[in-house]
Amino acid sequence: MACSNDKAPLEENTQKVLLELTDISSIVERSGLDLVAVVDISGSMGWDGKQDKLKTAMKFVISKLGPMDRLSIVSFNDQAKRLCNLRCMTQATKEDLMNKVENDLKDGGGTNMRVGLEKGLEVLASRRFRSNRVASVILMSDGQQTIGDARTVSIGDVAVYTFGFGADQDAKVLEAIAGKSWGGTFYNVKDGESLTVHFSALLAGVLSVVVQDLKLTLRAQRGHSEIQKVDAGRYTPDNNPSDITVSFGDLYSGEVRKVVVHLLLPAVHSEYSATVFIAQCTYSTQGTRFNSPPGGGLSCLIRRTRSASSSGAMKPEVKAELIRIDHVTRLKDARETGNIDSARDKLVLAKEALDIELFNLKLRLIDLLKAELEKLLLLSMTWKELCAGLLACIRSHECQRFGSIGDVNISIFRHTLIYVYVKQATEFEENPGRLPPSVEADVKAAEAELLVREADRHPRPRIWVGSPERRRSKWAWTMVLILCTALVIGVILASLSVFAVYLLYKPRMPYLAVSNAQLELLQYGQDGTIDYLQVSITIVAVNNNSKADASFSGFDLALGFHGAYVALLRAEPFVVARESSLPLQYNVVSAGRALDPTGKHLMDDSLKAGVVPFDLFGKARTKWKVGIFVKLRFRTRISCRLRFFFPGNGTVMPTDRDKCRSRSP
Repeated sequence: MACSNDKAPLEENTQKVLLELTDISSIVERSGLDLVAVVDISGSMGWDGKQDKLKTAMKFVISKLGPMDRLSIVSFNDQAKRLCNLRCMTQATKEDLMNKVENDLKDGGGTNMRVGLEKGLEVLASRRFRSNRVASVILMSDGQQTIGDARTVSIGDVAVYTFGFGADQDAKVLEAIAGKSWGGTFYNVKDGESLTVHFSALLAGVLSVVVQDLKLTLRAQRGHSEIQKVDAGRYTPDNNPSDITVSFGDLYSGEVRKVVVHLLLPAVHSEYSATVFIAQCTYSTQGTRFNSPPGGGLSCLIRRTRSASSSGAMKPEVKAELIRIDHVTRLKDARETGNIDSARDKLVLAKEALDIELFNLKLRLIDLLKAELEKLLLLSMTWKELCAGLLACIRSHECQRFGSIGDVNISIFRHTLIYVYVKQATEFEENPGRLPPSVEADVKAAEAELLVREADRHPRPRIWVGSPERRRSKWAWTMVLILCTALVIGVILASLSVFAVYLLYKPRMPYLAVSNAQLELLQYGQDGTIDYLQVSITIVAVNNNSKADASFSGFDLALGFHGAYVALLRAEPFVVARESSLPLQYNVVSAGRALDPTGKHLMDDSLKAGVVPFDLFGKARTKWKVGIFVKLRFRTRISCRLRFFFPGNGTVMPTDRDKCRSRSP
């Protein structure tokens, strides 16, 4: 899917296009898995029951794998030991490996992740049969490296998923290992949490891979566009100037990859529709190579027209992805502070930025990003704990793949199968004697669901005229028609009653108005950033109704400059008595708001002219009783521009102040 502005102006301009690549396959077609579990059995694993949690988690992994999957277990402390080679997971093999996990995983010694990782990769490199199989490594450790450095190991094209277990984990090393691999993510498992549940979230992905070696190729149309940048997180595009290719590796069932293409459109003299670029995916499924869409690929069409504006409204899908990308940048800024207090301040500012975005775009994505920040703020007891959460979160966003920050329920990249596997893992933790269904049982359930969907696509048998079924159906439709007619008549009568009462009492709409405003301080940097802003504003809620009090459900008003939202004015629900008003005073303080190039130019011109304009807009809901029984509800919206004399006394122009009041839609 491609999302962009449908129109662009004739002059030279830039556009952002969002491409979404979504896996819609069924796990019925999944590829076999070659999984190597590299687990820490150093002395610290004997503390706080970690060894028991590891054994339970490994038993869950063994029970979930099917006959087409193979598993090898490598343990490490000072040295690495291969408990078994890659073995097909028959029932006999499962029983044997269960016994090895119970009896051979004994804690003791130091932590040498490097030899453990090397041994695990050696197992995969020595495979004789590897065609069309998914190769993955689980690396779990609870401590710091005492020997060697695992970050120096060459990983190649294998996905390595790392799990840091507990407060003493070496999160920086584990995240770096995952970052070197192809699509690997880092899981932050807190002390006391279930390792089984975190392992299950990963299994839900690697046991559902159908699409392999996914690649996206973009071809700009010469003379109509130029691709300036392709933003795909950690999936770096190649440097081919004509055809840009991004390699994503394997996709879990239901996973999505989003790519933002930054385009430069040249100036043109007349209106026309242009194909600005063509996109095509190639991928493999069970050894067969496919192109999607078939033929020449997906064309992105933009209309060049005089009526379009260079700052035209951006589609919500594109805006949402740009918000997520900015969110990742803020997480990296918090990580780079190296200080818990500074990082916490950065996260609080990031949350405030999302509040402003949520005011304009009611998107579930923003709610999920806020939940993510709230979880990170809860982790900020120590810098080490917060750092581990930040590393896991950033890695997850850059891969656009599930990775835990200490709670498997918080991630925007959760796909459907995770819910099923996490539930199974939770039940297994409560009753380890009752094994969960194997992946083959999950596949059979998916097959049954697929058959039901296929059956629903076919027309149902006709009911012949004169049959008993036909007569019962006709009687049912008659009753439905009578009920609908009665309902319509009731709605009409109720509407007439409300209108009659309204005309009798003639209520006056309550409204919001600006009674006073003052620009106290504005510090503006040469780089186009509002370093510090202080504005005092008084908003008056007015109720001229002489017969009823007016209830306001609260409101959120935004203060902005050329699309850059600098502050949010918020009020909780309140009541204004009949024929009265209620003043609400705000002392707005904002800092660090960056303006785009056009906004910077306008701010420079405004400061030269001595008049700085800010936009105030928002909405509120009001209600009050008319007569005894009827309640009326209205929306009132405010949208106006306040121009302040600055540098100067900072007062607002009287005409702007007098006109700045809300109106009903």
